[in-house]
Amino acid sequence: MRTKIITYIYAFSFIFIWKAFLYKRILHFLLDLKFIPADICYIIINIIPVIIFFEVVGKIVFLSTISSKLKFVPAHLESLSQIDIKTLNYYTNALESLGFTRISDLEDLELSKSSLTVARIFSHPKHFCFAEVIQTPGHSSVFCAIGSALEQEWSVSFRDNSPNHAILYAFLRRPKRIIVVKQGVTPEELLRSHLKFRQKIMRDLNLQLLPDISIEAYFDQSQRSRIGQRKVLWRKSVIIGLLEIGLFNFKSEVQKSEWLGDYARLAAKKG
Repeated sequence: MRTKIITYIYAFSFIFIWKAFLYKRILHFLLDLKFIPADICYIIINIIPVIIFFEVVGKIVFLSTISSKLKFVPAHLESLSQIDIKTLNYYTNALESLGFTRISDLEDLELSKSSLTVARIFSHPKHFCFAEVIQTPGHSSVFCAIGSALEQEWSVSFRDNSPNHAILYAFLRRPKRIIVVKQGVTPEELLRSHLKFRQKIMRDLNLQLLPDISIEAYFDQSQRSRIGQRKVLWRKSVIIGLLEIGLFNFKSEVQKSEWLGDYARLAAKKG
């Protein structure tokens, strides 16, 4: 509801300012140039507000729904309504059997101001990585993500599912944030694949693993990731992002399931 209200306010404000102050002035300026045909001027004047709306107003609305500062609230997930307890317990048992230690349950991670997300966080004392079991209450999708932080702000995340693949690809991918989605695999296979790939990127790019797996390190990494997301969104063309979402279904399964950022290019240079 809040997002809709913000969108309406920005939209009506933009329409009012455009019609009251900008439309005639810009049109007269274009017509006075003489070398641009009048028909082209009218086409331009109708395209300009669309571009401005998406690239300025749309971007402001988009960013306003994503908090710049994460809010971590401890929670008891079993007591929350609409939580898929059966799947949560499945992941908990599977991850603990792999050597993960449960370190916290979190509610309201502020992934966006318009939605509530909960997560159970684990760390692995041997492999120095985190695991998250994430759900938005009321949504059927519960997924597991295993992530590691490396030097120079590189990160590697392997997930067994990822809601909104297209949005993630179009707007949230970053050059040093590697995301691989392996649909339907077991937590054991997810961990094995994660460790194998992590070792490869560390070798190829001469990177070291960040071994701090405290809850404070998790909070810090999450906050840094959020700052990086907002920077990417600010630089990203909304129109191009929307086109990428529209074309996402035409990509190969490999392109849909992984984002390797600058890894391949940098590895080729070092090789």
